[in-house]
Amino acid sequence: MESLIRKNIQQLNAYKVDAPQFEIIVNANESPYDFPMQLKRKFCDEICNTDLNRYPEACFPELITAIIDYTGVPGEGVICGSGSDELIAMINQAFVDPGDVVVSHSPSFAMYDIWATIANARHIMVPDLPGHIPDVAGMIAAANENQAKLLYICNPNNPTGYIFSRADIIKMLDSVPALVVLDEAYIEFFGESGVDLLEKYPRLLILRTLSKAFGLAGIRCGYALGNKDVIDILYKVKGPYNLNVLTQKLAVIALKNHAAILKNLTILKEERQKVMRVLETFPSLTLYPSGANFIYFETERAEAIYQALLKRNILIKRFIESDSTPGSIRFSIGKPQENQKVLDIIKEVVYNEA
Repeated sequence: MESLIRKNIQQLNAYKVDAPQFEIIVNANESPYDFPMQLKRKFCDEICNTDLNRYPEACFPELITAIIDYTGVPGEGVICGSGSDELIAMINQAFVDPGDVVVSHSPSFAMYDIWATIANARHIMVPDLPGHIPDVAGMIAAANENQAKLLYICNPNNPTGYIFSRADIIKMLDSVPALVVLDEAYIEFFGESGVDLLEKYPRLLILRTLSKAFGLAGIRCGYALGNKDVIDILYKVKGPYNLNVLTQKLAVIALKNHAAILKNLTILKEERQKVMRVLETFPSLTLYPSGANFIYFETERAEAIYQALLKRNILIKRFIESDSTPGSIRFSIGKPQENQKVLDIIKEVVYNEA
């Protein structure tokens, strides 16, 4: 069997996720608030009036109309996928040949590297400068010197929460020949989108998702915004029925009711600041500013914190040490009582009481 497997896949570690059987889950940057019950009931009514024996709309016209209303981007500049993961896969299928170069910085979203590996591309991850500030000049140099096909900018960045300045984004757009993928998975928590740059930059592609601020991680719906020429290319590699009818229906309801759903953002941002203020008082923790719904910090006690939380039936995200990065943790913001419980346990560990 091994001789049948592509060589680049043989060395690839499968991206496996923990089963969510925990009292508190703060590891995956999900919203702690479920979709509103009144909108769930509306969704049930929609499904009762939908023919499930038919294939879903292949080009999701109703969903695209809702995205147009939400983003202001024309329908010819929109394509949808099963979360950002599928869209990243489509980008690699459409633009990346074996041996091509893809550029990002490090640390950033793990799926950029996984899909580059699957495409048999060379992924250059430019290490962050001190303070986890992305090396923009280094990213530009790596892209230009290696004729990169893709350059990823995750803004705000996962996992560090770093916010790229608009000037730095424009600098990269002006300086590299690559397709620039601006991943705005967490943009609702920050607010300053690059959508208006699409008109000027034909090689810009923006990724969005309903998994985070909209609280719909369970339905797997993402979308990409770009110029027609880029979107048309992505349609060439899109599966014919890649987004099921249930996902499409619920996504439309969410986007049409975005004002009500996104009210939770105020609570989450306030909680993020409260948690940050408490963590800042703990010794031996290096915290980083965040524009998203999580906080990233480094500490020599990362493994002890992780294990102490597991023992209390709490799942948090633990990153393993590397040559350049100490042990680190990403704390997704939950409900106030959940955050307090996590903080209490972290406090026990850092003060050697656990």
